[in-house]
Amino acid sequence: MVVHAEPPSEPDMSRQWRQSAPRLDPDTAEYFRRALETLEEGAERGGARPSSQGGGAKGKEGGAKSKGGVVTARGAELPPSFRPLLEELAQGLEQQIPALLSPACASLCLQGALRALHRSQSPSCARFCRALIGCLSQDSPAHDQSPLLTSLQDPDRSRLLEAAMTVLDPPGLRELFRGHLRGHLRGVASHRVANHGLQRLLDHAPEDVVSEVLSELGPALQEPLARGHPGVILALLGAALRHPRLQGEALRSLFQALRCWAPPHHPHCVTALAQLRPLEGGDSGEEAEPEPRPPSPIGSRALQLLLHFRDPAPIVGGLRALPRPALPGLARSPPGSRIWDAILGSPNVPKNDKKRLLKRLKGHWGALAMDKSGSRVLDTAWACSPLQQRVQMASELAPLLPRLLRDPLGRGVARRLSLELFLRLRPRWEGLQRGRGLQL
Repeated sequence: MVVHAEPPSEPDMSRQWRQSAPRLDPDTAEYFRRALETLEEGAERGGARPSSQGGGAKGKEGGAKSKGGVVTARGAELPPSFRPLLEELAQGLEQQIPALLSPACASLCLQGALRALHRSQSPSCARFCRALIGCLSQDSPAHDQSPLLTSLQDPDRSRLLEAAMTVLDPPGLRELFRGHLRGHLRGVASHRVANHGLQRLLDHAPEDVVSEVLSELGPALQEPLARGHPGVILALLGAALRHPRLQGEALRSLFQALRCWAPPHHPHCVTALAQLRPLEGGDSGEEAEPEPRPPSPIGSRALQLLLHFRDPAPIVGGLRALPRPALPGLARSPPGSRIWDAILGSPNVPKNDKKRLLKRLKGHWGALAMDKSGSRVLDTAWACSPLQQRVQMASELAPLLPRLLRDPLGRGVARRLSLELFLRLRPRWEGLQRGRGLQL
């Protein structure tokens, strides 16, 4: 990266802004982008959380606590001239948006400016964002579709639109959707580039926009799955999680896309969700039981979101319908252990269902204690179990103490569970454990 020995003088800077087309080479753009990230961090530290105490020295490292236990801000406070300079920078960039759309390096600068303005809660953020969307909506080589839709399918311009969607207010998102995207969602969701913009829209859209997206795209969810775009499904489930009234429709659309909406196939929904693949023979009504497979990271994330829905009964029922070895195997895989975290951590999963599912792990605690992912599940189950459940787990693990002490992971489990004390002084162990467990 080229670094100038001296900063440019004020006349040079003003003359640069008056040029019709700014000349940004990759090195200069990278330098400018990092400067914007520094402004963004400074705005987050100094502007969003003003200090309650006047004066006083700040610690050099973040998270330093004062004598009263109050966390002080990290770094120096922003000078009073910061916000006017940031507004001036935004105004200058806004005038040059058409010239900054084409180079990929300049696009990074615009994305950094959007984040900095949004984090600093600048009033120029909304104006700058709408100006950027307006420039992207002006001209298009394809006359049969919206210019903004064409920009959403372009690898470079789509990143600008995604950055704009993350900071745009709900009225702006509503206007963008109804003016450019409504009626074209099936093509957008199946496009290899544009589907990412749809995901950003769903991440931040208000409830009425998500409802319209679900009505239009719900019957055709198989198409983005067949094209290899499961992120659209995850974004739709995440939006439904934020808006509980849409959860029933989202669950029905997903089950229909995976061919497990029919009542005979409800118990197999977890098998389909674990891979986000439709069940084979689901539409024909055959009741052949599919073979459970280890969950993929995307399928694990989908199950985690569904377990936090207001009514996770279909997912819990599907988990209980799995073969007995499936749940211990789920705990020993990294994506599956996250599903167990969601089962035990979701407030919407009934306590009795949590206890029934945990009983499936009885007889497997020793193997889980010496497994990287399984030990995490064991720790989570231990942390949320009452004393009676802890006694049962410790009774199963205590005879395996010599093996556990020879294993690096097992040694940590034995120490956290105080298994040696459990064997020597069980009344004292119970006294220490009493009241520590969280009710399921």
